[in-house]
Amino acid sequence: MRTERGLDRLVFFTDAVSAIAITLLILPLVDSASVAVTAHHSVERFIGDNLGQLFGFVLSFAVIARMWAVHHSLFEHVAAYSRTLFILSLFWALTIVFLPLPTEMLQFPTSTITVVWYIGTMLLSSIALLLIAVTVRRHPEISPEDNPMQARGVFGISVNAIAFLVALIVGVAVPVINFYALLLVLLASPAMLIYDRVMARRA
Repeated sequence: MRTERGLDRLVFFTDAVSAIAITLLILPLVDSASVAVTAHHSVERFIGDNLGQLFGFVLSFAVIARMWAVHHSLFEHVAAYSRTLFILSLFWALTIVFLPLPTEMLQFPTSTITVVWYIGTMLLSSIALLLIAVTVRRHPEISPEDNPMQARGVFGISVNAIAFLVALIVGVAVPVINFYALLLVLLASPAMLIYDRVMARRA
């Protein structure tokens, strides 16, 4: 196991990566605004010409914020870290810092490639979170005694990963749906309610 200071630095690093990735999302829109001002375009025209970019920014911001929140909550159950946890966190950071690129690719005509790159990146990020959760769950020595990783948390992250996988399959298999397949991720909340009811009945 590594030191507590090393764990803090790992958490700070992933936090910084998330903040930078979110910041990078807005930069193309800032550049577009500068070009529009130079060309003397109206605000209405700028918004109309960049609706796709604005939608991509808001969606990717929400995804990164959500992924960071899950990562943050996961590390509430971590008191020490292993090499495996370190590598998985770096892999998760890679998916987050990469997301601004497929977000910008939304400006291309929608195709199988753009859907795979965009939703696929989110899927990889959710898989990384799931692997982190499983690692923490299976190695209780990593968790503080008073706040271990619970099965419910692993289940919730599993549902998210499955939802992104199904969204990717649907988005590719049914081109007319494409990115709207991400709405399937909203089913994670009802799934958690069902899980809680089942567990309550068993208890």
